[in-house]
Amino acid sequence: MLDTAMSHFADDIARARGLLDHAKQQASGTVKDDIFRASWMMGVGACDAYFSDAYADLVAKAIQAKEIESSIEIPDRLNNLKLPVTAMLRQANGGWRWRMAARELIEEENVLSLGKIQQLFNHFFRKEHKLLNAEAIGSWITHPESKQRVFGITATNYRKLNSSQKGKARKEALDKVKERYETIFQRRHDCIHNCDRPKILPLPISEASVKKSIQDVEFLVNRCHEAIKSEFPIYLTDLGFSAVTKNRVGV
Repeated sequence: MLDTAMSHFADDIARARGLLDHAKQQASGTVKDDIFRASWMMGVGACDAYFSDAYADLVAKAIQAKEIESSIEIPDRLNNLKLPVTAMLRQANGGWRWRMAARELIEEENVLSLGKIQQLFNHFFRKEHKLLNAEAIGSWITHPESKQRVFGITATNYRKLNSSQKGKARKEALDKVKERYETIFQRRHDCIHNCDRPKILPLPISEASVKKSIQDVEFLVNRCHEAIKSEFPIYLTDLGFSAVTKNRVGV
């Protein structure tokens, strides 16, 4: 499950780092800076592509499971999906047909806000485990790869807090997370839509800032990937699908 999405993400984030390495070899100036911008955009694009592919994969597996065990009731969120007719008529095996249908469903959108990620994925999660909420973010703060620039607090300092203080720290950290990723995603938008010139002059860019943006995108995708892989099998089980069906759809 999600193997293709993660494989493509790994390839794409490596391409972003390749551009960063290439930029470092250039003489200072516009060309070097623009390769840095290309690296930033590629990193964010890798994030967008991962979440689009992952969503298509989950929808496809849920519908395929319903096809196998037709008596199971599935939520309106899935029942009411408007899938393209061409996808329904496509001559392909069930899993691939559903995956392509779900991919076409989302291809006109981008998944470049934390709110959009929550909208697409959180209905697959149990309430207390949903992505990007204050209850679940503690394990992200204490993850070995966490960064203070993302959460506003180090793992060491977070662990020193008492229970009440940790609750407050998680809420504040969530605000910092939203702020950090909004900045990363907006910079990509500015590069594409106004050549990184939101006002009069192009914004300055550096090797360090691009490197950090790629690291932070990778952190977000990896943590969400782990959470989705953990929660989606539980989601199918709670709907009533058997272990045999889950195995058949690759969960």
